[in-house]
Amino acid sequence: MTSELKSETARRNGAKSKGPITPEGRQASAGSNLKHGLLSESVVLEGESIERFDALHDEIFALVEPEGPIETSFAENMVMCRWRQMRLWVLESAAVNHEMRKQAPAHQNEDDPTRAALAHRALIDETRSLEVLNRYETRFDRQFNRAIQQLHELQTRRKKSDFADEPKPEEF
Repeated sequence: MTSELKSETARRNGAKSKGPITPEGRQASAGSNLKHGLLSESVVLEGESIERFDALHDEIFALVEPEGPIETSFAENMVMCRWRQMRLWVLESAAVNHEMRKQAPAHQNEDDPTRAALAHRALIDETRSLEVLNRYETRFDRQFNRAIQQLHELQTRRKKSDFADEPKPEEF
């Protein structure tokens, strides 16, 4: 998950915010809950925690501070990829635990690490399910990193453009 330092930084940065100032900003902010809700409805499955999804969403948005629809879409992509990656970790654990329970009678004298290794081997050899989960995890990681890079490039261009619009010292 996210490191404690990142979480603390996001909280501090969020505490500095005085909220939207312009009418456009207030209007965008007023609709953010609606957009947020639609995102969680399309990504969070039954049995998963909407509160955990919302916390992940809020933490990433506080960290990257997107402006405008394109930056917001990159941030949403990051949230979705991270959420799905976390889901895959749960699925992998569930698959291994299930296989360990299935094999328990045959391997009851083995220690837990050995039973886990045998369960992994069975899942890899017989079902290839762990291979598929690994491929999806890699895909989501790549998408997450690509979204970070694209968002960073866009924000860098925007900030350079904002700086270019500022009056030069000799114009005062």
